[in-house]
Amino acid sequence: MSKLRVLISGASIAGPALAYWLVRAGCQVTVVERAPALRTAGQGLDVRDSARDVIKRMGIFDHILGKSSHEEGIEFVGSNNRCVARFGVDKSGKGDSLTSDIEILRGELAGILFDVTKDDVSYIFGDMIESLDESATEISVNFANGTPTTAFDLVVAADGIGSKTRGLAFGNDSSNIRSLNSYVLYFSIPLSDTDTMWSRAHWVKGGRFMGMRPDNVGKTRALLTLTAYDKSDERLVRLEKASKEGVTAQKLLFQQLFQDADWEISRILKGMHESEDFYMQSVGQVRLNRWSSGRVTVVGDAGYAPSPFTGMGTSLAFTGAYVLAGEISRQPDNIPAALASYERVLRPYVESIQKLPPGIPWIVNPQSTLGLRVFESAVWCTGVLSSTGLVTLLSKFAAYLPIGGDSFKLPDYEAFRQ
Repeated sequence: MSKLRVLISGASIAGPALAYWLVRAGCQVTVVERAPALRTAGQGLDVRDSARDVIKRMGIFDHILGKSSHEEGIEFVGSNNRCVARFGVDKSGKGDSLTSDIEILRGELAGILFDVTKDDVSYIFGDMIESLDESATEISVNFANGTPTTAFDLVVAADGIGSKTRGLAFGNDSSNIRSLNSYVLYFSIPLSDTDTMWSRAHWVKGGRFMGMRPDNVGKTRALLTLTAYDKSDERLVRLEKASKEGVTAQKLLFQQLFQDADWEISRILKGMHESEDFYMQSVGQVRLNRWSSGRVTVVGDAGYAPSPFTGMGTSLAFTGAYVLAGEISRQPDNIPAALASYERVLRPYVESIQKLPPGIPWIVNPQSTLGLRVFESAVWCTGVLSSTGLVTLLSKFAAYLPIGGDSFKLPDYEAFRQ
């Protein structure tokens, strides 16, 4: 039997991770990326839960750990930079704390994945899928920027929460994305004397958050988020409009929305205007009724983005890539059955991750001064309990209770033992 021909749209994390396992499953893999080259920018990502086992099986765990920022934990600080509570990094290797021992820049992780796949995978940069024409035996792909029309056995959307490929196959149904009434900015700023190896977090009223964390390349990674209670908040209308107008409009709007804040906001806004790696994103979850449509399927954020509030986006990308390739390896001559198995195996885990605790994200992004004070008091109490070891004890006990994200044991695939 000839090799299964697979086209993956997206060369960030989920795409190359899937390509790695598909090659192991005996497939002929092509990855198309609309950017002209591998994108090396991006904020810090972490790898948790079963995804840690995936990267160990890929043989890149130590490489990723070596490229990590090695931050010591996270501090919740007041307007005067005084620490309200701190939570150290989990050094047990389980990756289940507020901050993981694996914190790596998106560009660095993408580079590692590209390096371990480039010899076995065909990469096409500077192009994207324009249309799909499916028959009973294959799917013909037309590209936007000159790549010849090519037939494949399977197309996989791995191009993020705003996936164009998903739109072609499933339609641009707005119900596929659940908005969390929040926007986030990512960018890097120069180091300052106040920066340490601890990540710092600070909130101000109006559902606004400011964060700074160290990296491994001599900069500080900053982020700003604004979260509203409901869609009627006029700030969301302005943010949606700016999202379509480009970077300049986005920077000016966040300047207006945050200029009355305290802490280190002057430094952060100055760095924002000077940054060249600025990125704004609407925060939401992708929730599809089905994960495949004919010979097209989804993986990672394109199929089931859980939102940054879960901290599990990258981890689901790795786990989803492993399971999708594994199920294909079991039934390479029956694509519909393999895709159905992929969804059956992974969907319960994905849905458990996407099920945010009651009140999240709004309860942790207070709108009023009173709400902010109550939240800060809760954080302080949690920090005190954490220092006594009680929080650790309770978290271990809670792991045995049917609440929060379910645990997931990676299936064992014969093709991956070789």
